[in-house]
Order: sequence, then C-alpha cells, then structure tokens
Amino acid sequence: MNERSVTTKLIDEKGHSQDTILYVRFRENETVHLILAGKSLYFESDEATYVQSLLELITKLPEGYQLKFLNSVQSTNGNSVEILTVEEYTSVTRQYDPDEPQLKYRLVCNYRGITFEAEAIEDFSIALQALQDKMDVSFNICAFCSNGDFRSTGGEDLRQGWYCLRDVLNRQPDLPWFQREQEFQEAYSNVNAFHWCPCYVKAVDRMF
Repeated sequence: MNERSVTTKLIDEKGHSQDTILYVRFRENETVHLILAGKSLYFESDEATYVQSLLELITKLPEGYQLKFLNSVQSTNGNSVEILTVEEYTSVTRQYDPDEPQLKYRLVCNYRGITFEAEAIEDFSIALQALQDKMDVSFNICAFCSNGDFRSTGGEDLRQGWYCLRDVLNRQPDLPWFQREQEFQEAYSNVNAFHWCPCYVKAVDRMF
C-alpha cells in the first residue's frame, strides 16, 4: 500500500488560513485517493493521477481557496550547500475556459534575502524549472536527478508521478520511454518531485 499524509494550510479568499492534513493513497487499481481533513471540513476525491485528483478536490472547495505546502529542498550554488524552504501554493483557475478548471501552481522561495516566485498553469514542471533558473541554483531533488524519470505521455504527473530507477540494472536512458517499459515496471513509482535520497546524482542538462 502506497500512502502518505502531508500537513498543509488551507487559505481562503481573504488570506485566512487553517491547518489541514492531506491524505494521499495510490491505489492498486491505478487511481489516487485524496482526503483533505481539518477543523469542520472533510473532502475526498479519486482520479487517475495525483494532479487530477487534486484538481477535483480543490474544485469542491469554495471559490478562491488554495492549498499551501512547505517543501524542504537541498540546493547547491558552486560549493555552497543549503537547505531551503519552497512554498507551494496550489489553486484552481479558469483563465482559459470557464468550463475547464485547471490547477495553478505558484512557488515561492526566500533565498539570501530575496524572494523569488514562479508560477504555471497545469504544468508543475514549468514553475519548478523557472524558480530554479531565477534563483540560479541547483535543486538536489528527484525532478533533477539522473535516476528520476517519467513517462512522457502528454498527461504525465510531474508532481507525484516520478519514477526512481536507481536500482534498475542495464538502463538505456537514451531510448524513448515507450521502448524501455520494463525499466519503469522495475522502478519505484509515485515519487514526489521534491524528494531526495542518498543516491541523488544531478541530471546533465535536464530542462522541462
């Protein structure tokens, strides 16, 4: 059973917040079950991926609400290694079509007295890459690790849908993902983009 719980803050349209817990379960039937629980609130969703389930969950909240996550990230800049906190704000936008809600990601990090921000609609990796570029550092996380990979299906989940291939033998990273399905079957699935482990090795020239 692959499950985890994350402490979050639910922020209303006026900026008031309350502590909540987001329960995440990756089910064997390849759906993702989410529960958001807090004082006098309880919401559930169940969709094919984490981001689809999160979208369904947030659309059940009142208009203008957002979730705040705190991510601890190891970063390097030259020979300097630091642990930073990346604030992640996730909300729903209908910017392009009022009938088609999409997730909006906003990432914020205070680094050496300067606050950096990046945002993107629907594609988490765009915001993550932009934040790293603006800060001119390297985030030592799964999303930028040579052992981390994803299936580029067009609907891939680049937030909680990474695969860690660190224990997969005879890997062929130069082949497209659909020609090495066996590697993904042997890999660890549903890895958090911000995850770090001792096997971290920086990916060369990874750009989303």
